[in-house]
Amino acid sequence: MSPHITLLLIDTAPASISALETLQKQYGDVLKVVGVADSFLEGLKVIQRTNPMVVILHVDDLEKGVKEVGYIVSTFPRVSVFVTADNNTTEWVLGLMRAGAIEYLFHPLQTSALRDAIQKVGRIWMPMSDNVKQKGKVITVYNPLGGMGTTTIAVNLATCLATESANVALIDLNLFSGDVATFLNINPTYTLSSVTKNISRLDSNFLASVMTQHPLGMSVLTEPLEVDESSEVTPEQLTRILHVLSEMFAYVIIDTGGHIVGGNVSVFESSDHILYTTVMNLPGLKNTKRYVASFERKGFQRGKVKLIVNRYIPRADISIEDAQKVLDWKVFHTIPNEYKDVVESINKGVPIVKLYPRSAVSKAIVQLAELLK
Repeated sequence: MSPHITLLLIDTAPASISALETLQKQYGDVLKVVGVADSFLEGLKVIQRTNPMVVILHVDDLEKGVKEVGYIVSTFPRVSVFVTADNNTTEWVLGLMRAGAIEYLFHPLQTSALRDAIQKVGRIWMPMSDNVKQKGKVITVYNPLGGMGTTTIAVNLATCLATESANVALIDLNLFSGDVATFLNINPTYTLSSVTKNISRLDSNFLASVMTQHPLGMSVLTEPLEVDESSEVTPEQLTRILHVLSEMFAYVIIDTGGHIVGGNVSVFESSDHILYTTVMNLPGLKNTKRYVASFERKGFQRGKVKLIVNRYIPRADISIEDAQKVLDWKVFHTIPNEYKDVVESINKGVPIVKLYPRSAVSKAIVQLAELLK
């Protein structure tokens, strides 16, 4: 049997080499070490010759390490880079992860930490036979208009699920005005258009190679950079992409907006849950009534479309009971109004469930994640 994961170590520390050897014995034929290089340049030669799935790179200088990681991921986009370093400060971790590393491990390598990292990347890389493939949950957070909190909910929901060690993808399908990258303070090398322009290459390995690995644990695919590229995305492409993603990840969280037409219909048909976000004011409820009625006319079951009331104030003029009567639709969950903290988290590029984990908003989103499991 051919190995599922091939790995190159660029490090000379005996303890790191020993940890890798121990892990290879535990994995047997599933893991193959294609080489141990004592320098970055030597490692590049091995990458070119063997095309490993994973490269573990020891970094002892941040500026140099950022350049080396960036070079590997741009030159060999199918390679997943793990970094191992003695320094675990925020500056080092964020700098190297933003450069393209998907795992940050303390140096020298420890077998247990390396095993966890290998298992995580293995869920993406390892092929599964057709009779054991399991479809992950596709959860779409939606409102036709902007400013209703869909991105905040999507980003924080994905963060909650990823924190619990679930294999999570976060996809920005606000094709013309996506904000996921801004909310997470990332600058992706590849976007959705990298996939649609190479749709003939679409498989789990290719998708894994173009998604941005966020330090908080989720794999992110953002909207195209150019408006013209967004216009070229087709419903058929989205259906195919979401099908592959659902086989790669336990949860696929989608942030989208716009009308219930074209690509959005494909997204909704591919979704297990559609979280329709609204607010408790007359304009918000008016639009909600129109759109949930449209969902029903298009054949979407009520159990699939779940109302999320965002910025909820318990003693507001309109109660949950009043809203449910007007909409003839049950409210699935509420998220309280903590505008200042949410805006701060957006401006800092840190999900509020991490910035203020004890806030009422964070607790509500954690509860939402539990309800959707």
